[in-house]
Amino acid sequence: MNRYVVCGALVAVFVGGCSNGDLTVSQYATEVAALVQEFDARLDAEAEAYFSVSPSVDSLRKYLDVRVDGYRKAVDDLDAIEPPEQVAELHATFKEIMNTLLIAEEARAASADTIDSVEEITTVWEGPESQAVRIAEDRAVVLCYAAQEQFDETAEGAEALSDVPWMPPELKSAVRTALGCP
Repeated sequence: MNRYVVCGALVAVFVGGCSNGDLTVSQYATEVAALVQEFDARLDAEAEAYFSVSPSVDSLRKYLDVRVDGYRKAVDDLDAIEPPEQVAELHATFKEIMNTLLIAEEARAASADTIDSVEEITTVWEGPESQAVRIAEDRAVVLCYAAQEQFDETAEGAEALSDVPWMPPELKSAVRTALGCP
């Protein structure tokens, strides 16, 4: 699994039924989780295919182009989602990280276009463009852990209030979610 994709689960539901506009937090979480699963599965399959054969400049370029296309689609899909107010800040941060990763992946793909031999492939994986990707991935992991802590606290608070008779039913369904942060 790609380390940075884990942060996509940040938007998982913790208190069901809250809504702001068209999507409830639960619906929003389902939509983003599906987006992230599709994205992650595609990149994992491409990585497995790329790393299972002897490296070539053409296969590297193809692999990096697929990564760029995947990030571009994920960014577009995230832009199309209107998050409920409860997760708007996390959604904005997630979009920012995905945009940063897209830019870094585009730069890495551009650097692959400058090499001519298999011996130069290492410069792509170890160059500043790949370092930018790793920094963005690390930022996503930090965000994942921060969100997990916040969501755990939210779920615990909802569970503590679940027996209160005046609590609206839609706020009584606290859902625990493990983000699976690396």
